Amino acid sequence: MRTFGDSSAPPVVCWHGFARTGTDFCTLATALSSSFYVICPDTPGRGSSEWLSPSEYTFSRYQGIASDLIQQFAGRRRVQWIGTSMGGALGMMLAASPQTRHLIDRLVLNDIGPEVPQDALNRIQDYTGEPQAFENYRSAKRYFETIYAPFGELSEDEWDILLLHSLRRNPEGLLTQHYDPRILSQFGEPQNPSWAWTMFASITAPMLVIRGMDSDVLTAEIADRMVGSALRVERLDLPGLGHAPFLNTPDQIKEIQSFISK
Repeated sequence: MRTFGDSSAPPVVCWHGFARTGTDFCTLATALSSSFYVICPDTPGRGSSEWLSPSEYTFSRYQGIASDLIQQFAGRRRVQWIGTSMGGALGMMLAASPQTRHLIDRLVLNDIGPEVPQDALNRIQDYTGEPQAFENYRSAKRYFETIYAPFGELSEDEWDILLLHSLRRNPEGLLTQHYDPRILSQFGEPQNPSWAWTMFASITAPMLVIRGMDSDVLTAEIADRMVGSALRVERLDLPGLGHAPFLNTPDQIKEIQSFISK
């Protein structure tokens, strides 16, 4: 768990993607911390959070954890929710549920929609499901720079932070991915698009949908439908980026800050 800013300031929760950690938001959180109290957790099984039994790596479990976290860190205040990929899907579920929608003020959905094309799911499963082993930091960096090239331009400091929190030592002493490989046990379950779009349409919180224009996860067709399916949806398309924009450039940060400050 990482927090940025004064705890009395308006709260923002930044929730990361499937195989990532809360440190991905360090640049954004630092920029927002002059006006907001920014909370960047690690989902169970990732980063510094505890590992769970395989059956517990589910959205229903994450919803309970997120609800408890909001109430612990924000008290009775509603939060601005910034979610990348899986974190955005979790935000939509919280904002749609009658039990938790009162916790969410505004949603920033970073490269995620109510459904994900199967080819994109297969791609994510392929690179997250195959355990890697690296002899040194340099070889690990080459690998991560390749698979995360769609994030966009990262500074050397940002790469160092990403790498530091993306690796752990395996029993053989080699470097490997930070996360519990069993997080994939619940990945790729059949989607229910009809239910997902009905859920999305029920959200009344204002939403900003950010899309990497080269993304295979949030296609232009899905983003178009999102704008027409709910009441209060704004859209930001980012050229030259895929899944998912790192939310670290001045222009990206300015758009987000403007949206959550309304």
